[in-house]
Amino acid sequence: MKTKLFIGTIALVALANNPISAKEPVAMSINGKDIKLSEFEYLYNKNKQQQLEEQPFDKYVDMFVTYKLKVADAEALGIDTTKTFLNEFHGYRDDLAKPYLEDNTVKERLAQEAYERMKEEVDVSHIMVYLEDPKTKSRVSQRELLDSIRTCIVNGEDFGQVAAKYSIDPSVKRNNGHLGYIRSGMLPYSFEYAAYTTPKGEISQIIETQFGYHIIKPGDRRPSKGQVLVEHIMKLVPKGSSKEVADVMKQKMDSIYALVKAGADFEELAKKESDDPGSKNNGGKLPWFGTGQMVPEFEANAYSLAKGEICAPFATSYGFHIIKKLDSKELENFEEIKDRIISTFGNDERSEQGKIEKLAQLKAQYKYKVDEKTKQYLYNEIVKNNGFDSLFVSNLSNSNKVIISYAKEKIRVKDLINVVKDVKKLEVIAGKGLIDRTIEALGNKSIIEYEKGTLEANVPEFANLVNEYRDGLLLYEISNRNVWEKASKDREGLEAFFEKNKDKYAWENPKFKGILIQVANDSIANLVKQDLKTVAADTLIRTMVKKYKRDIKIEKVLVSSGENLLVDALVFNMNPYFQNPDKKYPVYFTFNEKLISAPEDVNDIKGQATVDYQAELEAQWISELKSKYKVTLNNKVLNKAK
Repeated sequence: MKTKLFIGTIALVALANNPISAKEPVAMSINGKDIKLSEFEYLYNKNKQQQLEEQPFDKYVDMFVTYKLKVADAEALGIDTTKTFLNEFHGYRDDLAKPYLEDNTVKERLAQEAYERMKEEVDVSHIMVYLEDPKTKSRVSQRELLDSIRTCIVNGEDFGQVAAKYSIDPSVKRNNGHLGYIRSGMLPYSFEYAAYTTPKGEISQIIETQFGYHIIKPGDRRPSKGQVLVEHIMKLVPKGSSKEVADVMKQKMDSIYALVKAGADFEELAKKESDDPGSKNNGGKLPWFGTGQMVPEFEANAYSLAKGEICAPFATSYGFHIIKKLDSKELENFEEIKDRIISTFGNDERSEQGKIEKLAQLKAQYKYKVDEKTKQYLYNEIVKNNGFDSLFVSNLSNSNKVIISYAKEKIRVKDLINVVKDVKKLEVIAGKGLIDRTIEALGNKSIIEYEKGTLEANVPEFANLVNEYRDGLLLYEISNRNVWEKASKDREGLEAFFEKNKDKYAWENPKFKGILIQVANDSIANLVKQDLKTVAADTLIRTMVKKYKRDIKIEKVLVSSGENLLVDALVFNMNPYFQNPDKKYPVYFTFNEKLISAPEDVNDIKGQATVDYQAELEAQWISELKSKYKVTLNNKVLNKAK
């Protein structure tokens, strides 16, 4: 089987620029290329962990030298410089770099933060406005509107009245912006954060979610009520139904409740009577739920019941229900649910928080700076030009003024202009906004790429990991060319190998070699037997399948006694009266059969012969490599890895 063996060497550019690597002791030299002790130790220790029995050190050294010789051969052929290789390698490297480009402590911290919030529920009210004005498409104007609303409330206006007037939340008509108690994980993270961090009775700053801009007023807090597990029966009352319809459904539910109280099986009644399509087939059972996941009336009844208790019928906006409480549970401990909490981060901005904090760390580490004078210069040029357009781009496309600097890197105005050169005409304010956004995006991307480029030099574990992947790709490609693919395509070589080693493949027991034919009935069998006399052997199977289609099943077989029930019955007389278990083909017979004690040609043993031929090709190749490339071992250094 072809397997990509990821055993590697440091990327050449990083190796050349790594002063620390240059001082490391050299374990060996292959074709003039030094292999550092750290690389050898990394792979040696990894190999030891993967072995069931510890391998002798000298044997591993030989194996290490062999794979390095193969990699040297790939490099000598220039495989490491091809577009295909470089694209695949850089793709792997980018994936390997991702964990190093974010703060991996953040997820743990955010999970702990979420867990602490899960211990409490907060009563909240909110006001929401559009992200964009439906008429002007302006986000700024909507934020300014909410800022004015917030100022009015802070100055004493009633929150509920203002919510009823301005909030676009559809529920405001019945609740004046009062959502009730919420719990952690129930609403977008930015909303939750504001609800839990804004002091009781105060008004939060403006927050943004995918639904709109919000301000939040938190109220009381209470300990978490945990979760409940219930099953229910519902009688649906469609919206707009008359009182008569509702009364009929209430009567039906009262009858069901009477049956339940008399001892009828709740789950069977739910399957038969409930109008809830999502739960009725499961006996009315719902998933575990907590605060805020159900309509208030349903939630109140569910939490009020004792385990095993059934409530009297009650109404919600959906119709009438009865509930049987199955169980309840308190909040689990942190370690039990940590992974589940972290899995929810992918749905909100917390998924990016590790990258955001790493970016901030890098900016501080590399003394990242935006030149405010150059930024103001760009603003002034937009004003002078009466906006952003092609003339503005043309005037600044060669400017060497520095707009961003960090470490020893400088990003110039011309670099920024190259990013925005295809943007169409913008007014002054929009043009300034474009410059601001582009400076931030360009700077962030640039400093991340800079850090990515230094990883091999600064993070030994990353350098070793990249080593594995780089050399693994080269090893796979060169082995495929010289062994795997060559063995599968070199028909003459495989046949010659088989003839030379024919005696090796003799069998202990004879095998049946021939064609096994299964057909639908005796009439078809007679027709097939007539055709067998005239159809050419090389097109036999294809011709028969084309003519008889689904009435025939025909295949070449090479089997010993006990390996095929039909052949056992026909050839080895193990069960002459055996009936084909495939009822579609009750009639079966053989054609062109023979018993052979050893393979006649390579096709009779192709799988094993191919594997053996690959082994011979590999042995020849390794012998050539050892004579082709010079190997120098520094045993004194190597022994430090023992």
